[in-house]
Amino acid sequence: MNALAALAFALAGIHVGAHRVMPIGYAPAWSPSGDRLALVTKGDLWVADADGTHRAPLVRDAGTPAWSPNGRRLAFTREGHVYTVRVDGLDERLLATGAHPAWSPDGKRIVFDRDGQIVSVRWYGGGVRLVTDGEDPAYAPNGRLAVVRDGQIFVAGQVVADGTSPTWAPDGRRLAYMRDNIVYVGTRAVHKGQQPAWRPPKRSRELLPDFDQRAPTGLTIAGGGGRWLLGFTSLVDNIGLGPSVLVGVRPLGRARMTGTQRVRLANGNVRTYPDVAQFRYTNSPPHHHWHLMRFDSFELHTPDGRLLVRDRKSGFCLADHWGAAPGHWPGRRPHFLGDCDQYHPEATHVLMGTTPGYTDRYPAFFHGQNIDITGVPAGIYVLTHRVNAAMQLRELRYDNDAASARIRVTWRSGYPSVRILRSCPATATC
Repeated sequence: MNALAALAFALAGIHVGAHRVMPIGYAPAWSPSGDRLALVTKGDLWVADADGTHRAPLVRDAGTPAWSPNGRRLAFTREGHVYTVRVDGLDERLLATGAHPAWSPDGKRIVFDRDGQIVSVRWYGGGVRLVTDGEDPAYAPNGRLAVVRDGQIFVAGQVVADGTSPTWAPDGRRLAYMRDNIVYVGTRAVHKGQQPAWRPPKRSRELLPDFDQRAPTGLTIAGGGGRWLLGFTSLVDNIGLGPSVLVGVRPLGRARMTGTQRVRLANGNVRTYPDVAQFRYTNSPPHHHWHLMRFDSFELHTPDGRLLVRDRKSGFCLADHWGAAPGHWPGRRPHFLGDCDQYHPEATHVLMGTTPGYTDRYPAFFHGQNIDITGVPAGIYVLTHRVNAAMQLRELRYDNDAASARIRVTWRSGYPSVRILRSCPATATC
């Protein structure tokens, strides 16, 4: 791949090589897989696929994004401070005063510049260290640090170029940088532009699933005798490049299974990620089988975000029973039609998953598909459904993992009723 094709940069929008993939935006940053870009648009932080599709806002009032090496968090700046946030928009953390954050290759620390010095902190905050003088830090994969001092780029105390905005090639041998609104690689000018970002190496591409959470539907109330449950239908579509494949294995003497995710590669091989899930055998008549724990979760919030109630669902058996994912899926056929070892609590191995184009659908009250609204006052609330909340499972993107509905709860003569006021398929805060 030539130098230009490997670079993203800002020039009246975001370019990837010679192709403009987004009409507006600046400060592009590649995800570690090279499949996604973070960028700033109109002062807000967005994420998008490499070709500009599946764009979604992530954080308001943010700049200079930088991905963590594991692809699960982004560092960014706001009003002279450095923050991090999960790539689904949760767990925003203020770290320190500073600018131009960059992650260490091991993901344990973040460096940034402040008052002409490069400072390092732990990714979750604290442990402040002074590293060196300069600004605009950039780490190479092998840990070498490039910094800018008085318009010159230094590496290990030596001047390597005149310019700013350094970014290392994936092999750690070359630097792209900017000078006079021209992007350079080494001594060669490659294109007009600013803020170059070098695409990570493309290992054999992972055909990852993409869990797309739909908004709650089918709300219904059941109960009596002073206890009332709000049930709902949940739907999670796999709209990714490949199946979600989970294998549970129960160690000797343990009650639960530990789950491994198998990810298919474009070259036909498989990559495994161990210890990403827990499976438990559940007796929940008429279903008696192994369940994947906490695949999907359900919460009731006040409009200002205060958590009131969360579900106590017993788990999920992933399978291809519902070919309901939106879009065109040529040649779609089910691969996972098992029963999650029903009636076999002694099992030591279980396989489950979802093929692209299929949906994990669970109706109201199914295996605890509800939340307890006993004592919840009349009013307006937000019911949020969130898949893969702990981001334990690898998937193509995480910003579509939550959806919600704004609902009204009313009480009359001791009996509750509920009505959906608005459905929000792309946000957790309807």
